[in-house]
Amino acid sequence: MSDRTMAERLQDSVLFVTRDWAKQRKAEERHASTLANRRARLIRASDYYNFKSAAFEVMERAYMAASANGTLPASARQVMYQARPFIQEKMGGQQLNDQYFCQQLLPDYMEQHGANWDITYDDRGHFIEPHTGRSIGLGTISVRDYLSNVHAPKTIEPGFAAGHVATRGSSGCFRAVLFIEKEGFLPLFERVQLDQRFDIAVMSTKGMSVTACRKLADEMCGAHGIPLLVLHDFDKSGLSILGTLRQDTRRYTFANRLKVIDLGLRLKDINRLRLHAEGVFDRGNEATRRANLRKNGATPQEIDFLLHQRVELNAMTARQLVTFVEGNLKKHGVKKLIPKADLLRDAYRLFINNKRVEKIVEKAIKGIENEHIAAPANLSIRVAAYLRQHPELRWDQAVAAIAEADE
Repeated sequence: MSDRTMAERLQDSVLFVTRDWAKQRKAEERHASTLANRRARLIRASDYYNFKSAAFEVMERAYMAASANGTLPASARQVMYQARPFIQEKMGGQQLNDQYFCQQLLPDYMEQHGANWDITYDDRGHFIEPHTGRSIGLGTISVRDYLSNVHAPKTIEPGFAAGHVATRGSSGCFRAVLFIEKEGFLPLFERVQLDQRFDIAVMSTKGMSVTACRKLADEMCGAHGIPLLVLHDFDKSGLSILGTLRQDTRRYTFANRLKVIDLGLRLKDINRLRLHAEGVFDRGNEATRRANLRKNGATPQEIDFLLHQRVELNAMTARQLVTFVEGNLKKHGVKKLIPKADLLRDAYRLFINNKRVEKIVEKAIKGIENEHIAAPANLSIRVAAYLRQHPELRWDQAVAAIAEADE
């Protein structure tokens, strides 16, 4: 018979049965303690920091890290990635909203501290020239590169390639810019050749006009004296877009005076075309909304309408929209571009020379087309050697360089 009493053996049995429950309970107690400590840290952090104060504390260090100490352009999101760990730590683990940082905190800091940083933003739309096939994204770098290479028309004399008139920018190419707040209409405009028939460039964005869009309009329309035609929804956002293209904002100050023409939609268009209206979901403070609509040019009747209803450009059929835009372009005197007499004369001479050169080339080709040209036996070795010296080139460029050296 064991020396252990019945009571001791019973106690052992109870402990054995309940040991897993005890472990679980202790784990829950530790978790509750950890959660309480985290909440306490969060409360303490909030006493000293909010997202703005935390971002402002680290902003310069983040930009310098992202931009190689200010020697290279840095995207807003690159700066955000450098700043985010510090900000979220100061905020007790709360997640930083990317858009809030890029669109508000970073611009606010730069404005308040006079920081002339080389910050780039992603493309938020497109700018398309007529006739040239040139299209750029409405991002900081794309717009900067485009504007830096704008030039007057040049007549390129014929050689092995046909001569042509080279343009970049409005001069000799287009006489107005059409801004539309939606990207989805570009295929429709392309199908009806709207830009080519009226010699207009088309600029589209996904909603509000971005800084790069205003920069392009400023230097293209303002500096070159061509109108900016604005097509927008009839709602608070649409009129705000119109306002950002007419007025300086926190994000952008215009260097030139722009001739901005509002193509609509407006209340008179809605009534005339009998377009379907829909309800407004974001009501907000009525006094604030009235003030915003008034600031961006709405009439009293339009304000009363827009407090409760809105109408999108999408309410028009494709044919209605094309007819609406064409009618407004004609109404505002947008016509085909015909340059000054000296450029016309230069172009005429150029294309006469084109035909003469074509005849000379055709004759020369007939003289050499039967000539046998043997490629060197070691061509592959020479191409490989050339590409080792010039790794940025493609193989055919290497062949061209070797052929030029051999000729």
